[in-house]
Formats: sequence, structure tokens, C-alpha cells
Amino acid sequence: MGWTDRENAVDGMKEIIQREIQSIDSLKERVAFKELMEGVFLSLYETNLQMYEGLEQRIKEETDYDADGFHIKTGIVEREYFDASHHLFSPIAEEDAAEKSYDMKEILTAVKEDGAFLLMKVMLYCDYLEIQRLWENPPVFEGIIETDEPLQEWKIEVRLRENKGYLDRIAYLYHLFVKNGIPWQTVNAPYLYKMADVVVTGLPEEITGDERIKQVTVRFGEYSRIVQKDVIPVWNIKKLVMESVGFPVPCEDHVSFEHIISLHEHGAGNAYLADDDREIRSISQAGERLRIISGASEAKKWNIYCIRASRELKIDRYTYPVLGNRRAGSFAEKYQAKWNQSIRTKTQLMHFIKGFGLEDYVQYQDCRVAGEFPGKKETYSMNLFITDELRNREAQDKLVLFFRSGQKEAWLQRDILSFLTSEVQRLYPEYDCGGVLV
Repeated sequence: MGWTDRENAVDGMKEIIQREIQSIDSLKERVAFKELMEGVFLSLYETNLQMYEGLEQRIKEETDYDADGFHIKTGIVEREYFDASHHLFSPIAEEDAAEKSYDMKEILTAVKEDGAFLLMKVMLYCDYLEIQRLWENPPVFEGIIETDEPLQEWKIEVRLRENKGYLDRIAYLYHLFVKNGIPWQTVNAPYLYKMADVVVTGLPEEITGDERIKQVTVRFGEYSRIVQKDVIPVWNIKKLVMESVGFPVPCEDHVSFEHIISLHEHGAGNAYLADDDREIRSISQAGERLRIISGASEAKKWNIYCIRASRELKIDRYTYPVLGNRRAGSFAEKYQAKWNQSIRTKTQLMHFIKGFGLEDYVQYQDCRVAGEFPGKKETYSMNLFITDELRNREAQDKLVLFFRSGQKEAWLQRDILSFLTSEVQRLYPEYDCGGVLV
């Protein structure tokens, strides 16, 4: 209810009271009625209006959210160019920023107990299909551990292993979105699907664990052309620990409590997600205040994930392109979304895909519904952590999306294609969606 509506409502009530006053014949009763209306009823009525407006505003804060604020950007930077104070990006795995050091006893224990010791993480600079062939028969490499106590070189067995840790963090982010009541959108993170672990799987029997390591090297041989070392996957999300302001206020359900967190230090222009071991009922942002409704009854420190909205600066340097999941929607799409109208025509689907602005990489051509995919499927789901318990993908018709290669980053094209098909899959759960480069 706006200010004008409130004024009209109060004026209308005053007019009704005036008519009632005029209908009273006794002067004494008129005075008593006036005092009652002035001292009690009108004040109570205005208080009720104010409470209604407050409730209306709170509902608006909880149901309205800035979709643009929750868009995720991802990238990968070389360690030598990584800046811990960067205005936009933080490491997806915080431990990646630490300098790597090795202890022979730790390596020996891990190999004996777990069968492998994580030596480093690398990115495979090649196409998705080539990576799939590599995982069908993972290569074995020779490594060298140089020690200075004793002064010696030790040959070790090293293998490549798929890295799942970064994808687990995307899955965690999805559950965080759900917990906070924010609609999910596929994260465009092709680099994470190219990450691999370099692990030590075999050591000489003579190693005791007391040796002091000077250097570890791995001979990747013919794979040196695709193995990119010393890279750090990053995104525009920063984990914060923030305290509530004041004391929690009990809610009317007598179960939940309202917690207020000040955003003054980190900026109201960013989007925020809260994590808690107790159920979060809702989260909303109004200016520099973050309001959390939770079952936590005491003031506490919160794990807050800040999705930074900073623009890229001219001095920023990226060897590999930064990719995001922001989509520019047209007026027609916004109108359809308002009235809950789905995409039904090929032209609408084409506009939906082009809205992501990825035509430098892949260019949408056409689509077709078929019983099977033509040949080997060239894409994968970027939302595998979302389980569909009602549909059998194997029995579904296939929605095949045809694309042409763009001018940029051929090694990323099928991964970007996978992002687009994952977004189309969210639109059409009745189909099994996949993409093909033609």
C-alpha cells in the first residue's frame, strides 16, 4: 500500500466517523464519541495500516530478488598472476593459493594407506572428447624426487586421476541456492571439467620417509602439450564469516528468529547467500542489511558467501577467457516469464540460446527431436548433482541441438556447448537434451 493509498484510506475512515458524529443527537454523547475515535480508534487504525505496510514490505523483500546479482563468473589464472586481493575473483578451493611443499613421510604414508598421494592439480588443455579418450586408458608417467638428505634421485610412478573436488563445490553451491530460496542457473565452468589430479602411486622400497625433499618433477612425455601446471580455478564468490547485529528477534511462529547482518563493509551491490547447520527459512536483502530467518535462537557468526558484482578493470589480465552464466533476456521473454509461458517455438529457443552471448565459441543452427542421438554424444550435463527421480532419461526422446564451431577457443567449444544444453535441459525436462558440433 503506497502513501497515497494510505492517505485515502485514512480520509475515508474520517469521513465515515464524521457521518456517525452528525447522526448523534446528544451533544454529550457526541463529545464522548469524538474523544473515543480520536484517542483510540483512529490511532489504532493508523497503527494497523503501518503494520500492514511493514508486512507488505517484508514480503516484497523475501519474494523479490535481483536475478542479475546471483550470476556466477568462472575463470582460471596462472599462479604467477594470481592476486589474493583481486576485486572480483577468489580461488574456488582456498588451499590452491598456498605454496605447495612436500614431506616424504606424508607421501609414503598416503601411498601405503590410500594407494595414492596428491602431488598437484593440472588442467588438460584439450577438447572434451580427447579427455574422454584419455580417461578410458589413463597414462602412467615417471617422476623424480630429488632429496638432499641423502643427496639422491628417486624414480616414482605417477598417474593422472579425474578431479571431482571442484565439481563437488558446484554441487554445494547448488544446495546453498536451494537453502536460500534462490532459483538455480547452470554455472558456466568448463575449466573445472578439465582439471586432473597428478598422484604418486608407486615409490621405491628403499624410501624410509626420513628423506628431505628438494624437488619433485614429473615427465609427462607426449602429454606435455596438454598438461597445464600451476593454474588456479577462480570464481566471483568469496566466503566470509560475519556476525549478527544485536540480538535475534523472535518471529510470530514462535519457532524462527530474525537475524540482521550489516553489509556496510562488503557492499550492498553484491548478492549474498547464508549457510547454517539449522534450517534457513528465508533470506532477504534491503540496502546494507541482510535479513535471515532461521531456527538459530542465539546471536552467532554466519558463513556468508558473497557473489561479487564488481566489473572487470582495464588492468585485469586473463590468459584464458572469463565465462559467466548471465543471459540477456528480451522484452518478449520477460513478458512470457511474467505470465508463466514456456518456450514453444524454434525461434524462441534460438533467442534463448543466443541470449548467453557465446556465439564467438559456438553458433546455434537448429534442433531436432529423435529417438537416439546421432553417433556418440558430444556433450555432458553440468547439473549431474540434480537428480530427477520421476523421469527415465534412457526412455525419453532426444532433443538434439546442432551448433557450428565459432572462431574462439576450439578446445572449450564442446564444454560451452554442454553448458548451453544443460540450460536447455532445464527448460525441457521431458526430453534428454544433447548437443552436436556440425
